[in-house]
Amino acid sequence: MHGLTSQILPTLDAFGFWSYWIVGLASLLEGWWLTSVIVPGTLVVDAGGALVRLGHMDFIDLCWFVGIGAILGGEIGWHSGRWLGTRVTLPRSGAFLRAQELIRRRGGMALVLGRFLGPVAGFVPLAAALAGMERGRFLRWNIASGVVYALSHVAMGYVAGDVLARISPWLPSLLLPLGLLAALAALTWIVTHHLRRGWPVLSGWAAAVRGRLATWPPVLRHPRLAAFVAARLAPGKALLTTAAVVLVLYLAGVFVDGALDLAFVPGTALLDQRFANLMHMLWTPGGLSLAAWATQAGHVPVAALVALGAVLGLALWGRRASAIGLAVAVLGNAATVTVLKLAFGRARPPLAYILESSNSFPSGHAAISVALYGTLAAMLWREKVIGPTVAVTFGVAMAAGIGFTRLFLIEHYLSDVLNGWVIGSIWLVIGTAFAATRPKRGSARPMVAGLVTAACLAGALGFAIHDHPAAAPRPPVPPVTIADSAAALADGTLPKAVVTLDGALLPPVSIVSEGPSVPDISRRLVSAGWTGIAQPGLGSGLAALRQELTDAPRPDAMLPPAFLGARPAGATLRSPSPASTLRLWNIGQSPDGAPLTAWAFEGTAPQGIPALAGLSNLTSAPGTDVLIARP
Repeated sequence: MHGLTSQILPTLDAFGFWSYWIVGLASLLEGWWLTSVIVPGTLVVDAGGALVRLGHMDFIDLCWFVGIGAILGGEIGWHSGRWLGTRVTLPRSGAFLRAQELIRRRGGMALVLGRFLGPVAGFVPLAAALAGMERGRFLRWNIASGVVYALSHVAMGYVAGDVLARISPWLPSLLLPLGLLAALAALTWIVTHHLRRGWPVLSGWAAAVRGRLATWPPVLRHPRLAAFVAARLAPGKALLTTAAVVLVLYLAGVFVDGALDLAFVPGTALLDQRFANLMHMLWTPGGLSLAAWATQAGHVPVAALVALGAVLGLALWGRRASAIGLAVAVLGNAATVTVLKLAFGRARPPLAYILESSNSFPSGHAAISVALYGTLAAMLWREKVIGPTVAVTFGVAMAAGIGFTRLFLIEHYLSDVLNGWVIGSIWLVIGTAFAATRPKRGSARPMVAGLVTAACLAGALGFAIHDHPAAAPRPPVPPVTIADSAAALADGTLPKAVVTLDGALLPPVSIVSEGPSVPDISRRLVSAGWTGIAQPGLGSGLAALRQELTDAPRPDAMLPPAFLGARPAGATLRSPSPASTLRLWNIGQSPDGAPLTAWAFEGTAPQGIPALAGLSNLTSAPGTDVLIARP
């Protein structure tokens, strides 16, 4: 299926072959005992099967990746079991004991059965190795189990996606966004529950691996290196610090990669412009008002008072480690964003709804949404004020909500917001690790803590209300006057290439008309039997998503947006027969003030279309394959 989600959701077609690798990796991690207790790999595989039903992945290709991943996970489990042997005392978790009993009773068949027993799955190859199963026998049963696992779970996901597609037409339209939110909350709960349940088991098994490493001959030949690695991986603060350093280095690499793309890859800036223009099409008075209020959560005075209230509240409540960690995250983030804005000096988008004077890259609002609100959620989770599901949901919702307001108001480009989230994530990790390595409690004054926090939050609310940003003055922009459209097409002044949001090429402009405007052309074609397609918007986007889930056409569904240069189409129409899609752009005016319109067809262009719009004088633009149409 080719549709809206193939261009809006980067985790699907935009990732190309990487989507298969991600699902295959999840299958591998589910099959290895050391990671199976914390990685919900089967859930990812089932989701991949649902995407097969929706047309975003191929069934056979996905089965290959899932099967090979499952087989490799079993192989790693078997070999690591042989490597551990009986040299160390292994933790006796319930899943491991069940796997040993399954191997004792079922032999090789246990490898197939274990694939469908949740947390037991990763331990069965380990139990087989410790039980002395012969290598050839294990290999045969492991391959068989991987094939059965791949076919079964991809098929299960496919059936689940098919059920959703069949029942969706009978559900009220409001249930679709609510269902997506419920699915996100359920996924958050599953992942956090998996991590919470599996972390103690993983810690025990990691200790067993460290014990085996200490006696491994290659390690013994380098005692200083072994001592250094052992110290860095020791349970407690050392291991946490090591993990934080590795994660910060990874996130820093992600930011550097994004910054280099912005500096040296022209497609990044073009994508930013296309996305900004698409957001401009979505503007409505109500949407702008709501976004302008919501974005205040990241406004510097508001965020500063929220941070001050949270830090003082935690400190006076006796949770000084969490207070220090939150302060480190917020202050470090503020300093980093300030330096980067000065270093890059990127100007704000010209379409910005609110006039702001600071530079654009990276987005300070996006960074603070993670560094402040995400870290605060982590600290409240750490102090057992809220559970992991609430913490993750709140943190993700604040980051996504504030980031989207910056995109919707066009205060930042897409790359500004994405890299702002990365900067905020770096300081979230640093602040959380800093808090975890400090004493947890101190003297508490809960009454004072509550009063101080309430006063700061009241001040933040007051700033949000009274320092509400006003819309930037926007003088009317005169249309571009093009003296000779044929010459402009020949020398490239008028672009012909039509692209999707992610830059994929569509059929180019084939007609440039002079005379009727885009609304006039649309009205004439609709009266001749053409169908107008909804412009991009929240309602038409949800309708398009529902259309993809059900495979049932909906008249109110939008098509994936297309761009001429960086401008989205002003109108989109579909012909009655043969199937063809026409997109129209207003590209300027002639010297006598007549509108100029670019036409691009996707599919077979019906004969005589310009005549339907009152355009009978057709000439070819020299050196191009574009027709110039006039009344």
